[in-house]
Amino acid sequence: MANIITLGLLIDKTVEHYHKHFKELVGITLWLIVGASPFLFSSYIAPAGVDTTTPTNETIAYLGINVVGLVTTTLASLWIAACLMLTIKARAKGNAPDHVALGKQAWKYAPKLFAFSVLFSLVLVLGATILFIPGIIALMANQVDGAAGAALGIGGVLLLFAGAVASLYFIIRYSVELAFTQYTLVLEQPAKFSLKNIWTAIQSSRAGVRGAWWAVAIRLFVPNAIISLIVVGISISVNFATTIVLSFAAASLSALAIKLIAIFLTMSLFIINALVMPLYALATYYLYDSVKRT
Repeated sequence: MANIITLGLLIDKTVEHYHKHFKELVGITLWLIVGASPFLFSSYIAPAGVDTTTPTNETIAYLGINVVGLVTTTLASLWIAACLMLTIKARAKGNAPDHVALGKQAWKYAPKLFAFSVLFSLVLVLGATILFIPGIIALMANQVDGAAGAALGIGGVLLLFAGAVASLYFIIRYSVELAFTQYTLVLEQPAKFSLKNIWTAIQSSRAGVRGAWWAVAIRLFVPNAIISLIVVGISISVNFATTIVLSFAAASLSALAIKLIAIFLTMSLFIINALVMPLYALATYYLYDSVKRT
């Protein structure tokens, strides 16, 4: 792992590729807005969400549209993820991607990506929860008064704190070890769904990280942290500016104007995500490619 890509070169290659093929990459990720379009309709129905005063028919429509939006956004995200990987690899290898062919191919990988995402999330949640159980049991079982009860209480709190630390370690460790699983599923395996292939991809990702966990973790964390800070900064700025405008003009705004502002805020979040999604994919791909070649 001595030849793993340096952090500086990783950032340089990510930015260079993004700048050079910006239209191509964003042309893929902007489909996120199409997938998320139901959320725009729900923002129109209830700009501030629903509560006990919201009419029943509006509440049902709002919740139903949001469920549809969750499904379509998930499908769009899976397709975008696979399409980005295939497109980035083609460009990185000096090939001109056939977007129509890659777009069709990307759909074939969606079931595998979805299955891995669900399984990975379940394992992380269950694993992290189990590590909290000893502390919770100790606190709930403490029925003793006096000094012994105080000691058991302190012990329970310490166990709970240790569980929190262990859960954080568990999540970070396996998030790094399995960071390349999706890239292996899409770029190294056939599109056919198979739990065996998913397990093979998991083992391949762990093998690639083995012996260089810290090097990989730093190269994953720093670019993603920078990108996330940019996203948070832009999102906060947009929301802050909108809040200022509303505070001065709320009294003069019509109900339609408020609905349109709510739609704008929802859309702006998806546009921001569409613009930065390629950066996450690029940084991970070039790190994955470097690890595979070392």
